[in-house]
Amino acid sequence: MSPAARRALVWSLGIVLGSRRAAGAGRLTAVDVQRIITQAVVEAQRVALPVTVAVVDREGNVLGLFRMDGAAAETVLRGRGHGGLDGTFLASRFAAISKAGTAAFFSTRGNAFSTRTAGFIIQSHFPPGVTNTASGPLFGVQFSQLPCGDVNPKLPLGLSADPGGLPLYKGGQAVGGVGVEGNGTYTADVQPSDEDVTREERIAVAATRGFPTPEEIRGDRIYVNGLRLPFRNVEPGGRRRLPPLDLNTIGTFDSPIRDSPAPARRRQRLGGVSGTVLTDGQGHDRFFPPADGVDPPPAERGLTAREVRRILAQGARQADRTRAGIRRPIGDRARVNVAVVDRAGNVRGLFSTQDAAIFGIDVSVQKARAAAFFSAPTAAERLLAEGADRAARPVGDNLSAFVRAAAADGIGLDGRIAFSDRAIGFLSRPFFPDGIDASGPGPFSRPTPDFSVFNDGLQVELVKEVLGEVLVLRNPPTGDCTRVPGLANGIQIFPGSVPLYRGRRLIGAVGVSGDGVDQDDIVAAAGSAGFEAPPDMRADRVTVRGVRLPYVKFPRRPTTR
Repeated sequence: MSPAARRALVWSLGIVLGSRRAAGAGRLTAVDVQRIITQAVVEAQRVALPVTVAVVDREGNVLGLFRMDGAAAETVLRGRGHGGLDGTFLASRFAAISKAGTAAFFSTRGNAFSTRTAGFIIQSHFPPGVTNTASGPLFGVQFSQLPCGDVNPKLPLGLSADPGGLPLYKGGQAVGGVGVEGNGTYTADVQPSDEDVTREERIAVAATRGFPTPEEIRGDRIYVNGLRLPFRNVEPGGRRRLPPLDLNTIGTFDSPIRDSPAPARRRQRLGGVSGTVLTDGQGHDRFFPPADGVDPPPAERGLTAREVRRILAQGARQADRTRAGIRRPIGDRARVNVAVVDRAGNVRGLFSTQDAAIFGIDVSVQKARAAAFFSAPTAAERLLAEGADRAARPVGDNLSAFVRAAAADGIGLDGRIAFSDRAIGFLSRPFFPDGIDASGPGPFSRPTPDFSVFNDGLQVELVKEVLGEVLVLRNPPTGDCTRVPGLANGIQIFPGSVPLYRGRRLIGAVGVSGDGVDQDDIVAAAGSAGFEAPPDMRADRVTVRGVRLPYVKFPRRPTTR
């Protein structure tokens, strides 16, 4: 056995043992939450910035939410663009919760990312600020886990790119995250090379004392395309004695402190691979066991429950032998979430391999739904119908504009093209082709200077109206994130999904998320075996503005053995 394989085996055994310990000790207690918030408040007083502090567990449940007297009640989305959600004022507590949840959802036993890390991998250039480079590998991921979604509706603003959110660990086990908001601006670090340190980040770092991220798995120990990712721009220092402090005299608890509840997941094996499936917290499974397709049903040659199980198992087995892209140690296997939807976007099955990042639960479904939607004969029809309905409402006729832009590029959205999410994402970049700054935007994107992480084009326009009702008008979620059938939790625009066909008939899609976009692609492609798109229909047979669209891309050295 090679040294790399031996290290990976030891690490994997640690994950198994850690998962068993996590059933009890690997959760945050009310005492832990009290200490984390107190540490944050002490530092906030030291740097003279009243803040809102949120602590969540690994699954995004709010365990404590504290607002200091004088803390800004609102924050503004500022992405340096115009339109979309840019310039929207929202409650600061939403930002704090989303920051904490982002750090929690991106952290596992094999990697730990902060909101600063997230901001580095979602922008229009990778690395940010370097012109004529392709967009970030997780371009668009910020619009997931939204409160109006039907899969994992945990984070008010979706995933955050604003520094001030860090993961929390106990005994090397990921147990949650802490988020801090107080400067009145919710943004992304568009110039990370200056290594600036915000007061919010200082406070968040202080909050994590006693709950340290293992050094070897921090984001700044992980490389993507030869680039080291950031994690935080300030070190925590030694553990300090906390002064006596009655939090109730200097602020308000907007959410009572509590222990982390039992996980809403249970262990499951599929295709010989260990993993987990979602539960509703009451002992009932969600999206498992696999179910028959609804549109089309098996009687009309749609997916059967047995076929959905086969697709999930094929993907899980491929992940189990695929080299991880963003995990330590180098040589470990990929850990992913695999989702299957039918043609109408109904989730027919969802399985997570062991220690897969939680952010990928919602994202895998978004990816699958995007591939099924854009590959369908009715895609343009559904977007135009919603665009016509919007024309009479304040949000305007934006969706129709994207259909017209695609048609101008020879893309009819009429079922003749089998779209992967890599292809959809390629058409959603502010520069087309991606990485050529002198070019115009893709048909699903916004042109600069309008473009920003809060105004990236069709992805934002799909969810903007409903999200505004929930966050700005403070209305409770009453339906899907979009008013377009088949896109209940929105779409994703980075790689990791392919459509499923029986012959030349679209019957669904498979989406994968969790451990590097090329790894997501190879797992999705393996899952689709036996239901592949006809070669002549694939997006990589289509040329737009003289450029061939991509379909899937596999890692250069894909397997662990």
